Amino acid sequence: WRILASISTRVVILLAGVGQFGATFYNEFIPRSTPKILREASDDDDTQPPRGNLFENLFLSLPTDEDLRRTYFWESCRLGEREREKFAISKRKSRLDKLWKARWHDVIKIKEGKTSSESPIKRSWSWEPIFALIEGHRFIWWRSEKHFDTGESPLGQIFFAGHSGLAGLSPLDLREFATEEIPFIVSVFGRGLKEQQKISLLVGSADAKESLEDAVLSASTDAKSD
Repeated sequence: WRILASISTRVVILLAGVGQFGATFYNEFIPRSTPKILREASDDDDTQPPRGNLFENLFLSLPTDEDLRRTYFWESCRLGEREREKFAISKRKSRLDKLWKARWHDVIKIKEGKTSSESPIKRSWSWEPIFALIEGHRFIWWRSEKHFDTGESPLGQIFFAGHSGLAGLSPLDLREFATEEIPFIVSVFGRGLKEQQKISLLVGSADAKESLEDAVLSASTDAKSD
């Protein structure tokens, strides 16, 4: 340790760089010789394994530029993807706050009917993921956050005008929904694009349900007072 303590860090870095250069130079310009193993004809002698060149193994064990590039390529791809995701989230939040002035937004699920014919034992509908927000007196939803970011048209919207707001679960709803789903379901009704419309939404937690219900009550109450 006394020898290592007396060697400065710059010398260690220099030796590492020289070693890297030497390994590349050795690979490119110095031909490798295949070691020959001489065996005696006697049966009493044990067969000795061939011994490699210690210095050759030392230099060849150092990573080359290509080794480092392959090692860090996928790591740089993952890092770039995380940075792009952070930028997309920041841009989305800025749009929601400044442009849409949304009082609530989240990724939830909505009850949608299935287009294909299924067995009568199975559900004729399914929970589909959506990205939804409440802007002014409107509840608007898209298929995903990406569709919202790219400016796609929303899948639907409900206007909180007149008789609108939160709706309770009907006896039919209680039979259709699973027991573990009922505590996290929010039913919203109001004026759709063509007629009165009621939708059922599934959130991920009790806090998310409370936040959505408060936003719906606030939007529908403001609409009735206007």
